[in-house]
Amino acid sequence: MLRTLQAIVAAIQISSPGVQPPDALRIAKALREQAQVHDFDPFTGVVMIHHESRFNSLAISPDGEDYGLGQIRARFIGACKSSEDPVAHPSDDCLRQKERLLIPEENIRIMAEMISRHRDLCQRKVGSTKFARWLASYQGRNDARRKRWCKPAPATLKLVKSRTDLIKTLYQRGVLKAPY
Repeated sequence: MLRTLQAIVAAIQISSPGVQPPDALRIAKALREQAQVHDFDPFTGVVMIHHESRFNSLAISPDGEDYGLGQIRARFIGACKSSEDPVAHPSDDCLRQKERLLIPEENIRIMAEMISRHRDLCQRKVGSTKFARWLASYQGRNDARRKRWCKPAPATLKLVKSRTDLIKTLYQRGVLKAPY
């Protein structure tokens, strides 16, 4: 879905007022580009990033597993996949991968690829690519042993509502115009 940079910047600043304008523009550009490549609404990315890191590009989870804006689990990305212990004893290549995950554009690119992968997985497993379904998968709510796939939990539905509320706010503030 095509959104203007102005609208994406506004969405970022509404969800996280402390984000400085140059940072909001940098993130908005990356979100807009990746949303076009991977066919998702950039406002979805705004809500996900706000939830995951509060727009702190240098965020690392307390357990040392998740990195950057989208809190990407490093052990499943690039060189960290082949590292024996990517948390306690990461290889040099894994360390470099983790550093790249702290670059906003790289993190958003990988987040967008993951959106596509989770959407495809949910299509295969449950026959649906609805936002709540693939978001549940992105959030790690799948359980292969229980054959549970793409099942939204309350936290997932809260994020879906946050996106709806954000869009309503953008309309109310005149950032978005009602289609005729």
